Amino acid sequence: MSDDAWKSRRLALHDRYSRVARIGDASRLAYLHGPSTVWTEEQVAELWARGVRTLSAARDPLNCVYIHVPFCKSICNFCNYDRLRPSSPELLKTWLSRTLRTLGVIGPVVRPLTFHALYMGGGTPSVLPAALLRELLDALDATLTWHPHASRKMEFDPAVMSRERLDVLAAHGFDQLSFGIETLDPEINARHNRGRQSLETIERSFVDMRAVGISDVACDFLLGLEGTTPEGMLAEMETVLSRFAPAWVDIFMLTPTQTYVERHFGGSREAFWNHLQPFEQKIPAALPALAERTGYQVRMGQGHHMMLMRREGGRSQAQFSYTALTTEAGRPLNVLGLGRSARSSIFGVAAFALRDPNDDPAAPGPADYEGNAIDLADEARTFLVHRLRDTDTIDRNEFRAIFGADMTAVIPTALAGWEAEGTARLEDDVLRFVPQERRARTHTLLWLVPQEAIEFDLARIDDLQLSAEGLERLTASIRRGTRLAGDHVFDGTEAGHVRVRTPDGEVLRLRVAPALSDAGPLRLILDATPRTADTEGLRRAVSQLRGVLSHRHRELVRYRPAPPPAA
Repeated sequence: MSDDAWKSRRLALHDRYSRVARIGDASRLAYLHGPSTVWTEEQVAELWARGVRTLSAARDPLNCVYIHVPFCKSICNFCNYDRLRPSSPELLKTWLSRTLRTLGVIGPVVRPLTFHALYMGGGTPSVLPAALLRELLDALDATLTWHPHASRKMEFDPAVMSRERLDVLAAHGFDQLSFGIETLDPEINARHNRGRQSLETIERSFVDMRAVGISDVACDFLLGLEGTTPEGMLAEMETVLSRFAPAWVDIFMLTPTQTYVERHFGGSREAFWNHLQPFEQKIPAALPALAERTGYQVRMGQGHHMMLMRREGGRSQAQFSYTALTTEAGRPLNVLGLGRSARSSIFGVAAFALRDPNDDPAAPGPADYEGNAIDLADEARTFLVHRLRDTDTIDRNEFRAIFGADMTAVIPTALAGWEAEGTARLEDDVLRFVPQERRARTHTLLWLVPQEAIEFDLARIDDLQLSAEGLERLTASIRRGTRLAGDHVFDGTEAGHVRVRTPDGEVLRLRVAPALSDAGPLRLILDATPRTADTEGLRRAVSQLRGVLSHRHRELVRYRPAPPPAA
């Protein structure tokens, strides 16, 4: 296939994936890896042991701990994170027991690493009672090796934070706290199932935090909630900045779930984007003046995330930050994830998330893990999609310092694709992108994702089962040994592939891939160039087999059971 034909097919794949996947934020692209592997906790400890041996000896990694507490007092209807209601004290205790078991298995293996940052998120970590919070933090300090200037940060919900919990955090060295305001309007908060959080609730939190000596406090505003306006949100921000002077304020654009669009925008994503557009146009333009009036400085992204930081006496200059994952690490990063759905990353080795047994948070027994082996290109993708969703340039020398190799060696396909479509160019020591709005940039960054990983996720959306069992069902109407065109023979299936035997006995593996258009046929892609001279016979045999698979797939999708009604 010519380069032009390959690029054309690749762009068609991008177009279809962007249309049907509806990815609202580029960070999602970092997690497209193809078929996953399930590991036990003991096997994950072995992966960590490999990472400790290979990386620590050669380089100086940044090591962070992320604890995911998937419980909330109520489920905000715009949230797209893994979270559960804390239905009983027993459920919280089960979560803690499982987390402490994980720490007991993996902790001794990672003891040679020095950890630089701790971040507790969720969910809402502040639902943990003070006694459970203390037990968890005591275990962390007893098991892991911490840098003397390690930063510690936790998210909390003002409605379930208490002075007793704050005392525990202060005693364990937490220097940063963060909480979501989203909006000061109690009616809109209630409409989004957050409870009637008000200005008075926010004020109580600031008073309590400062009473225990924690002044490095951040709060979040969320732009695009149904019922809000750009002018109203700017006024709310000014109220909080002037009255409470938080160290910094994070401002996010809403990335909607399909459920949110259905509930608040009649199922129309276009209606949501039309509602969001004035926020995208007005808020970034108004922030510099707001910052000037209130004594803050602006850190501007391209709309997904903006930040206001207090000029004087603001955020403490902690030496390390968990957010270095996506911003300023400057070196390899390891993340040890604890708690249901927490993501872990062992640089250049594996990326995975923790699961409760049988996906049941109350089930007995240890957790397991689902994820993928990764390489430098995967690590580069994670770094780049987070950085480039908010900026237009990447320093080539910084990239080399982190990954130990030049961009041209790690992401050649992406560089070629960007240059071909005119969206980015490598100029001496800078990779420079043309300015793009949020959705267009996400589409451009698809060049970073391996083709097979895009196809795998598209197959999931198309309900195309690529497992060995799924392909057996797909080929149920054609037996192994069936003769095809040109004396080729169907030789059976394996995960992700069908096999064809040529007249001279060569067995060819063809990767099964989803269609490039909504009504198009499935695709069969040869893994390697065949030796056969009868290319026309092979073409007809593959076309015949593709027709069988496409027909069967349409039949299976047409008659699949309807999903149960939403609760």
